[in-house]
Amino acid sequence: MTEKAALFKRETDLSYWGEFLRENAVWAILGLGVELGSTGLSAAPTAAALTAGLSGKRSLCAAFGGALGALLRGFPNAFIGLAALAIVLAARFVPDFNNTKLRAVERFAAAAFAVFFARIAEAGDTSELLLIVVASLTSGILALCVCLLGDAERTRGIDVSEPRDCTLCGIVTALGFLSLGALDYPAMNLGRLLLSFILLTVTARRGLAWCAVIAVPAVLGFCANDAETAAGAAAIAFSAVASGAFTRYGKIARSVGFVFFTASGMLILGIDNGSWRILIEAAISAATFACIPIERIKVPENDFSDGSVALMLRERLNFAADAIGGIGSGISAAAETLDRKYSLSPEQVAERAADKACRSCPNSMVCWGKKYELFRKEFSRLVMQLRTGFELTEFSMSPECSEECVNKGGVIRTITTEYSRYLSAMSDERRVRELRRIYVDQLEGVRDILRDLGTLRSEIRTVNRARTAEKRVEKLLRENGVEMPQAFVMFDKRGKLRFEAYGTTEPRVTKEYLGTLLIKALGRELELPEITGGSGRYRITTNERTALSAKIGAYQLPRGQNRVCGDCYDSFTDASGALYVILSDGMGSGSRARVDSAMACSVLSKLLKGGISLPAALETVNTVLMIKSADESFATLDICRLDLNSGECAVYKAGAATTYIKSADRLVRASLSSPPAGLGGKLTVPAQRFTVGAGDVIIMTTDGAVLDEQWLSRELSQRVEPCELSEKIAKAARAAENGRDDDISVIAVAVGT
Repeated sequence: MTEKAALFKRETDLSYWGEFLRENAVWAILGLGVELGSTGLSAAPTAAALTAGLSGKRSLCAAFGGALGALLRGFPNAFIGLAALAIVLAARFVPDFNNTKLRAVERFAAAAFAVFFARIAEAGDTSELLLIVVASLTSGILALCVCLLGDAERTRGIDVSEPRDCTLCGIVTALGFLSLGALDYPAMNLGRLLLSFILLTVTARRGLAWCAVIAVPAVLGFCANDAETAAGAAAIAFSAVASGAFTRYGKIARSVGFVFFTASGMLILGIDNGSWRILIEAAISAATFACIPIERIKVPENDFSDGSVALMLRERLNFAADAIGGIGSGISAAAETLDRKYSLSPEQVAERAADKACRSCPNSMVCWGKKYELFRKEFSRLVMQLRTGFELTEFSMSPECSEECVNKGGVIRTITTEYSRYLSAMSDERRVRELRRIYVDQLEGVRDILRDLGTLRSEIRTVNRARTAEKRVEKLLRENGVEMPQAFVMFDKRGKLRFEAYGTTEPRVTKEYLGTLLIKALGRELELPEITGGSGRYRITTNERTALSAKIGAYQLPRGQNRVCGDCYDSFTDASGALYVILSDGMGSGSRARVDSAMACSVLSKLLKGGISLPAALETVNTVLMIKSADESFATLDICRLDLNSGECAVYKAGAATTYIKSADRLVRASLSSPPAGLGGKLTVPAQRFTVGAGDVIIMTTDGAVLDEQWLSRELSQRVEPCELSEKIAKAARAAENGRDDDISVIAVAVGT
């Protein structure tokens, strides 16, 4: 083994055992404490119950701690605890059930029978037998609840808002401290000491809700042991909750507050006997809490974390993108080679015509032997004459060649036929070349889409998911008609909440009411949710309310007597809080133009809503318009992207008319444009970037609206609602001479706070 390999192995071994101790030492300590607290004939559950309920390494650690506790009790009492642990471990050889409920029942039976048969020899009368039965039942219940909680943690995570999880946690806590509360010594009560530290830690990591879930059942568990001990536990529980008010001031301030509230709680409850012990326990717990860096201890996650999933997803998408890009490159390379090798040229047309026309001629040896150069040039000249658009006749041949040729009509017919075949082949080749180019461009578009999806990996790894909130929202969605909901609540680098949910059915409530429910469930001010999808898969997205808001007004006027306007528009807000406004003008006017503009607008909106980048989405729209019909088909695209958090505005134009931005007292024009989508070739759309703020107005128009900029600047200076403003501008454009022969669409976007 090399030095580097040995060092790596040593570091790996140390990290493995360090992680093992961090994750499993607590279960050994709990097993030790529970076993020591269940001495004598008591109803408290034993370490065998904890061992039966846990799985894997946790179960072995609890068994180790329980065995140590049994040995510390001394012989012959140690035989009882060791026997119960042996029965529970022997029960593990029974084949495991795939059903969660059956597995929990099996753990209940193993723990109950283990405690019963280990203690039955101690029963001297009926009352002692009854205590043994009660201890067996409590041990079985503890094992059952621990098993169910473990399954919930592995599958979906424990959620305090779920009544089932809350009940199971309460039962486990109460039964656990029924045993731990019995660890009462002259200096202190170890159960109370452990409760103090647990409540401080849980409140810091999980909040007051989890503190209450643990504190109330724990006090009830102490009550089953001794009233005085329970009074001290109640004072500690009150102190842990009250000291939460000092969380913002740091751990030391909270620790001091915990000791202060403990003393105050004892005065309120009138605790005199053993008050100094309770203060010592509170002081030790507070000092331990202040010294240990609880916030740096990571909560154990599944081995297959979100980061590893995101990395794997990124690599798979990039691999697929490279494969698709390789297909496109391979097609282009093969086509170039084959076109160069097998494509016909005018010289080859002349050679084929000469071969067919003169092969069986008795005079061919004279023409192509003695006068080869003369006839080779003559056939080439006749082909070139056809290429210039002239028809061939018997009189088209030169006098010298005509004198020698005995089959002038056959030669002319053969050259004409071969040239027609050449033209047909060239036409087919151009059509195939165009289809090949479209297909390769589409493959490149798919490659870019896959790469865009792969870049989401960085976004996935930088956000923090709120799993408890996700479960709460999923329950809300189920109650409002969404089947099989999957919710994702995330926070970006700025701390802004982003929400996405997927389901197989659409919510039965309106977007406004759903938005109100989400605000109550998530505790944040949210934007109106967007609901997209169909065909059995729906997506719900929203984000925390942005710094800016936007009101949109649109007005359309069709050309002449047309009832349908050939323009189409759409607007939506994506998951990052960016507003998209899309305006498309189809070729011509009326319903024919409406088909092109509606398709361009619809495809682009769907791709952008799906998380595809704008360049890849534009290339896809360009390809769709090129192949949707045999005749020429194109549409302009005018896209405005406004980041409602920062005020950054980007305008993209593909053959679109001018966009006007009224900012303060200035009227800014965005007119840089590229060819419209659907004309052919690769579509590259440049961006013009601006910064807008509250009070600014953005005006988007189609080319049918020609506006007087001075008049427009005066109108935009007035505070008018976007709907009224867009109607006024559209009618003014119609009244102008240049606005009578085309469809007119005007969109006004008013930026506010």
